[in-house]
Amino acid sequence: MSTTQPLHATVADSLRRDIHSELLHGPLPSEAELQKRFGVSRSVVRQALATLEAEGLVQKARGKGSFVLPVNRIRRIVQSLNGLGLQVEETGATVQTEILAWGVVPYEEAPSAWGGEALHLQRLRSGYGYPLALIETWLPPVLAGHLPREVLENASLHELMKTRAHINLLRSLRNVYAVPAADPMAGLLGVSPGAPLLLLSGTTYDEHDEAVEIFSTWHRGDRVMFQLERFNGEVTG
Repeated sequence: MSTTQPLHATVADSLRRDIHSELLHGPLPSEAELQKRFGVSRSVVRQALATLEAEGLVQKARGKGSFVLPVNRIRRIVQSLNGLGLQVEETGATVQTEILAWGVVPYEEAPSAWGGEALHLQRLRSGYGYPLALIETWLPPVLAGHLPREVLENASLHELMKTRAHINLLRSLRNVYAVPAADPMAGLLGVSPGAPLLLLSGTTYDEHDEAVEIFSTWHRGDRVMFQLERFNGEVTG
C-alpha cells in the first residue's frame, strides 16, 4: 500500500467510505481479515478502528469485534422555507450554529436594489455532535444593522429576519446538486476531500417579491438526505 499519509489514516479513509456508502454495515471484518485486505500490521488496523470509533462510526464489543453504528440521517424537506436548523429542531435535536464570517462585501451578483453590496454570512451548522452543513448567505446590506454577528449564533436566520427586520418570506427558487467536498470545506465539515455533498442553492423572495436572500448550503451526504413532499392533486409533467 503506497501512500503519502499514515497507513492507519488510509485504512480509516477506505473503511469510512464503505460505511458511508453502506457497503459495510453490522459487524466489521475481523482485525486479521482487515490486515490481509490492506496488507498492514495489526497495530495499523487498530489505529484505524480507533479513529472510526472516535468519529462515532463504529463501536467495539469485547470478544465480538467492531460493529458499524447506525447513522442518524437527517431528512430535509427541500421545498420548505424552514431552514435546516428549524427542521432539525422539529425532531427534538439541538442545533449549533458557528458564525465563520460576517460582513458587508462587494457582490457582483447582487440585485440592483442592493447597490452592488451584500451582507455576507458563512455559518457552520452542527447537530448530533458532528457538522451537518456549511452555509454561504448573501443578504441586502441594509440588514447588517438588524442582524449583528452576535445574534446569529445558534439562531434561525429566517426567524431573525422576521422578528428583527420585519421581513416576511414568500417563496424560494432552489437548485440541488451532488458535488465532491474540496478543501477547506472538507475540513470544516469533517469529511475527506472528495466525499459526496448535497448542495442546495437558491434565492428567497419576500412578500413584495423582492430578493432578500441568496444562499448556497453544502450538506454532508452521509448525514443529511433530501426529501420532497408532494400533495395529492398537484399537477405533474
